[in-house]
Amino acid sequence: MKERLNLQTYEGSRSIFRISVIAVILFSFLAYMLASGWGSVKISELNIDSRGSVMQATMYTPRNTNSESNLPCVIFTHGLSCNHSTVNPFAEELAKRGFAVLSVSTYGSGESETSDMSDPSYGMYDALQYVRTLNYVDQTRIGMIGHSQGSKNTSAAVDMDSSLLTLNDLKVNILYDTFGQTFTEEEIQQDADALAENRLTANELSAYKVLAKQAETYFNTRLKAAVILGGNWGSEAQDVSVAGYTVVREPNTNMCYMISTFNEGRAGTGQQNLSKEEMMAKFQSTTTLQPAQWYALDQTSNAAAPASTVLGGLFDISYTGSAALRDAIDSRTTRMIVNQIGGHAKDYFSTDSARYILKYFEQALQYNCGNITDPATVPMSENSLTFLYREACDLLAMFAMFISIIALAGMLLQTKKFSDLRMECTEPLSTKKSAPFWISAMLLVLATMFAEYYVATKGPTLGFKSEGLKHFLSLDFTANIHLWFMWILSIASFVVLVIFGIMTKKSTGRNIVKELNLSMSVKKVLRTFLLSCVLIVYAYLLLAAMKYFFHQDFRFWDNGMKDMLPQYWTLCLRYMIFILPSFLVSAMMVNGGRMKDMNDGLNTLLQMVIAGVGIYILVAYSYGTVYAQYASTGIGSAPAIAFISTWPMLINLPVFAFINRKLYKVSGNVWLPAFVNTWLVAWSMVSCQSQTGYYLLTNFATKWLGIF
Repeated sequence: MKERLNLQTYEGSRSIFRISVIAVILFSFLAYMLASGWGSVKISELNIDSRGSVMQATMYTPRNTNSESNLPCVIFTHGLSCNHSTVNPFAEELAKRGFAVLSVSTYGSGESETSDMSDPSYGMYDALQYVRTLNYVDQTRIGMIGHSQGSKNTSAAVDMDSSLLTLNDLKVNILYDTFGQTFTEEEIQQDADALAENRLTANELSAYKVLAKQAETYFNTRLKAAVILGGNWGSEAQDVSVAGYTVVREPNTNMCYMISTFNEGRAGTGQQNLSKEEMMAKFQSTTTLQPAQWYALDQTSNAAAPASTVLGGLFDISYTGSAALRDAIDSRTTRMIVNQIGGHAKDYFSTDSARYILKYFEQALQYNCGNITDPATVPMSENSLTFLYREACDLLAMFAMFISIIALAGMLLQTKKFSDLRMECTEPLSTKKSAPFWISAMLLVLATMFAEYYVATKGPTLGFKSEGLKHFLSLDFTANIHLWFMWILSIASFVVLVIFGIMTKKSTGRNIVKELNLSMSVKKVLRTFLLSCVLIVYAYLLLAAMKYFFHQDFRFWDNGMKDMLPQYWTLCLRYMIFILPSFLVSAMMVNGGRMKDMNDGLNTLLQMVIAGVGIYILVAYSYGTVYAQYASTGIGSAPAIAFISTWPMLINLPVFAFINRKLYKVSGNVWLPAFVNTWLVAWSMVSCQSQTGYYLLTNFATKWLGIF
């Protein structure tokens, strides 16, 4: 059995390749079944054409949906440096409860083209207009949710779509504008229908009822509910005119503001860029806001500071059981703040967030496996969640894909085309008692911690002064954080490598650089790069198949590889230039540190631990202290915002050490693991982060070449 699974032989590599591909298919299929509620939900990939630009999206609908369905619909979008796959966990959970769900990559993200930027919502309003064309959607029950940067886009869509005038205001203005009725400032607060009955003639009243019905249709088809998740609440109260009087009105959309108790980079619990007092003002409250409570705004009063009413808790009262809540939701005047435990990146990977979102939309849109006003409806519990299992399946599929790459490399290196790239692996230089190894390992752990600490504290300030370099490396600031992390770590690792090489040569007389076959001919280096290209093309074709059949990416949380437009590969190549040195040094460190008296499996595991333990220690300490502080005081002082940009390193560092070790074992060539790991990181960065500005190009040639 051991021989049949030996990567050093063609047959062994082929066996591992077959098993790993089967594993990819199996786990992707299981992920799809979990995402679709075991087939009850239809998942469709869409391209929405608007403003002369195409927006990528995924649509979830119940399997039996038709024009008679009349379903509520929720539109989801993501934050900066992400695409819509990031928020799909919540989309899936809502879809399994019978909602129609549209998950959107906003303009300039994922495979969505960049628009002319005349839309401040970056496509969310256009997505809303698209939903309004769907004959199976109940136009009176449309919701929206955006995370982080997506929260700003959602707020903009609310401002663009909501009626600032209440339904009664609209009717009063009909009486004022169409029928010439005048009112005192106190009278405009009275019921417009009653005023019409008392003031209009029979013919006028008949005409008024037609216009009032049109006003009702307009008001009831505005965006009904929105969730601001982990971001900025941009919607503001504004001055409007009612019967010639200037009054202040809030957007008439039910709003829920969800912010983690220690959201990174923000001051205070429950807020983001808004102060406690500013949030209280948005809720028309003079006292500290109570989390997960329904607030009903007073949109009828013309007072300078009207007071809201606390109706009850999210899990305590319901649309069907509370007349006050029902009236407030129908009039679109509710507000809610939720403080879930966690950090910014956990917002869209949190069972707590999911439960709040599911319960909120159940009440705000009156649906959960059927209309909740229907006594026959049996709602699905908000505790019945499966997205973490789906994420685990996608993670296992991604790992299986990595192993299949290694196995395919083993097969190809046994062929005539690439056999000359196989070299003898150097004999291990160290033992369990080798001081140079353990000193170097300690220094590497410290280097990893320093690199992470540096980028975490500098965060968004890390960038490029050169305008040309900004255009050449056109991803947003989070990509800069990744690059700086790898650059700092590669420089530090190079220093450690030199120290290790000097100590090793002194104790053994062997030259680590020479023995690891770094100094190959240019021709062999280029052919090794060609081999890496073949491996990545295979991996991408495998992804494309899983995407086509099962709607799954190779991903976990906010880390992974997904499908891209062809021109994005040129952007990958540009980033690879700056990523390669880091992985070349890493390949030498991982493979130069093997031990004579340790079996290969344990040796590989040790290298994975050394590669990743530094960042695990730092993250554990940073967030552990936050959790401890929160447990004792109820307030958490969040660590630096850049931590949220380097979460992928928790997986990448040990996994890429594994790939480093295994690819070197089958090739004896440190260039191959360096090229493959560089490809994988560039692919992940470009496909999972925003392509902001990438489509503002003049012709096919400039799009392909990346010339600005």
